[in-house]
Amino acid sequence: MFIYLATLMRGSPRPPMGDSFEEWLFWNVPAREHHRSSRQGVARMEIPCKHPLFDLVLWQSLLEHPDLLVEKDGCRLGLECKSLAASPDFVAGRGGVPCRTTIDFNSTVPCGQERYKGKFHRYVSLRGQPVRVFYALGLYGEVENEARLLSILLVDGNYLNRDYTLHQKHRNISRGGFGSYGDGRIRERKMYIFPNPLTDVDLIGSVSLVTEAKDLAQKFRRLALALSKVRSTPEGQQYPFYVYRLT
Repeated sequence: MFIYLATLMRGSPRPPMGDSFEEWLFWNVPAREHHRSSRQGVARMEIPCKHPLFDLVLWQSLLEHPDLLVEKDGCRLGLECKSLAASPDFVAGRGGVPCRTTIDFNSTVPCGQERYKGKFHRYVSLRGQPVRVFYALGLYGEVENEARLLSILLVDGNYLNRDYTLHQKHRNISRGGFGSYGDGRIRERKMYIFPNPLTDVDLIGSVSLVTEAKDLAQKFRRLALALSKVRSTPEGQQYPFYVYRLT
């Protein structure tokens, strides 16, 4: 997946993004089948693909996580998509911090895995089961009067948060008995704020893959290990991650 997207960005720098980053990603995943979920159900989209690398990509509805599910040979990977607007100075090449230094996550704590809760009939057996999740982070800016992608990161969800118990425990709260007649409700929708990898000095402006796998350069000759990074817990436990780019 990363090699394909990085090659796409290299061949066509700053491509038009369209209405949203996740839609751009959905249309550009080279899969045999494209399916889109909505409140009415799941519909197959006819998107031509001459050289499919994946069997299927599913774009889930607004309230389903992760945004995309990509399948190949029975293995599935979730992609949660986040896009942030770049500052005019960064777009113009004047440097500086490219965008907000934090990312908002509505109602869901980011994590390296997510339980599938979708409605796709072919994934009935997957419901309630954890799926590995990466975060597709897109930096876009206005170029020639349209939104264009400047940088893409594919980041292992464990890089943001690896505590699956924490991810599962935090949920929105809804309470009844509110108002003069007791028939109102209060819905407490939580917001989680985490550091934004797009503003990491080692990753700014790049097209990079951030993962815990340390041997990908040996498995894929088009990948080069650019650097390693270590995330440390408050208790001092360290977890290494590896940043890859195209050769």
